[in-house]
Parts: sequence; C-alpha cells; structure tokens
Amino acid sequence: MRPLQQPLSLSASLNGYASFFVRCMKASFAYRATVITNLATTAIFYAITIMVWRQVYSQNSNLTISSSQMFIYLLLAGCGNYALGGMVVEFRIGNRIRTGLIATDLLKPVDFQISQGIQALSDGLFNGSLSIVVFLLGFCVFKEQMFPASLQALGLSILSFLLGLVVMYGIGFVFVQGAFYTYSGYGIFAARNALQGTFSGVFAPLSFYPPVLKTVAEWLPYRHTIYTPISIYMGWAKDNDAYSLILQQAAWAVGLLLLGRFLMKYALKQLEIQGG
Repeated sequence: MRPLQQPLSLSASLNGYASFFVRCMKASFAYRATVITNLATTAIFYAITIMVWRQVYSQNSNLTISSSQMFIYLLLAGCGNYALGGMVVEFRIGNRIRTGLIATDLLKPVDFQISQGIQALSDGLFNGSLSIVVFLLGFCVFKEQMFPASLQALGLSILSFLLGLVVMYGIGFVFVQGAFYTYSGYGIFAARNALQGTFSGVFAPLSFYPPVLKTVAEWLPYRHTIYTPISIYMGWAKDNDAYSLILQQAAWAVGLLLLGRFLMKYALKQLEIQGG
C-alpha cells in the first residue's frame, strides 16, 4: 500500500514525530485509574517476589549476592519491567491488524514502524517516570546502597535503559507480525511475555540461572531489556564489559527493527480486514 499523500520531507517528518510523541505523553495522563491500578498491582506482585527471596536468604545466607543487593536488584527490575510493560506493542498493533485500522495507518504519509515505536517509547518512558516513586521508597529502606556504582555507571545505565526500550519494541514488533496470520494478538503477547519473564532476569539475576538456561539467555535479546541496564547500574559490568553490553544492545535494536520491517513487508500480503 502506498500513502495517499506524498511522503513528508525529513524536517517535516521529525517535527511531526516530535509532536506525536508529546501528544502520546499527554494522553498517558488521561488514564489515571488504569495507571494507578497497574502500579499497585505491580507493587503487590514484586512485594510477594521479595518475600519469597527473603525466605530463600533466611534458609541460605551464603549466596553469591548479598540479600541487600538482591532486593535492590529486584526493586530495579520491577521498575524496569513496569516501564516495559506499558509499551503493549502486541496488543495495540495486533488490535489494529484485527480491526483493519492498519489499512488507514499505511495510507498516512508517515512510517508505520516509526510512529508506532514513538507511541510505545512514550508509554514506556511515562511508566518509567512513575517508577521513580518506587525507587524513592527503596531509597528510604536501603539508603546509599541504592546509589549507582559510579557516575559513569549511572550515565551508561540510563543509555542502556533507553536502548532496552528500543530492543523491547523491536521484539514486540517482530512478534506482532504473527497477528497477520492468527488475527489475534493475545497468544502472541502470551508467548513473548513468557520468554521475556524467563530470559530477561526480571525475577532473578541471570548469574543464578542453571548453565544451560544462562547460555540460552545470553544468545537472546531479552536480557538486554532488564539484566543489562541493572548490571551496569550496580557495577557488575564495568568499563569494557559495560561498553560491550551497550554495543550488543544497539546491535540487537537495529537488527530487530530491520527484521520487523522485513517480516511486515511479507506479512502484509496476508492482510484480511475482518468484517468485510
């Protein structure tokens, strides 16, 4: 499908994408009840996770990571996962495929992948900003232990977190291409969510994983959404190791976006608008 209008110039496109990003951020504030409910649910879920790990440490205190470091890791993982969870790429794009709205999207003089990515990133950053409240609560408990390992670690972890959002969007965009064949985004979301929960390090550091699962995680992009940014923040990955991880994130981000664009080119041939 070709746009009904001529493609916009580079400057016009950038201005349009910037305005769209601002509108998406403003729209996020309109759903206060949903935001508060999701935040409360996430807080309860991670409170239970921390209670489980407290029990583990009460029975075995000789683990490779101290209990305070583990609880800080879980708190940061919860904040990161809450930000990533707000992107809902598969549900939003999958719904547009199912209802046929994607047909009108493709006729607009803007790039579909970029425009959807901007909305996903704005949602992720909005949820990430709310996670600051959880971070401050953690600071009240762990005090200076919540600080990053160094100023360099802070700067690199912020960059790594932003790259993690792009990697997450790339993963979701690749998975959602299956909606052209299944006409539903639910199963796709469930599959991606299961892999994300298993290999991202959201429930435990990957260093705790059995060798086989740890090796699998190292060959998949999911660890770069949660484990990599936190490893850099906490100083587990320093200097060359930190730079290497960031380069890997950038490579995965570019590769996934290109793969998603390639898959969509062929998946569009399966487009069938339900309802006539």
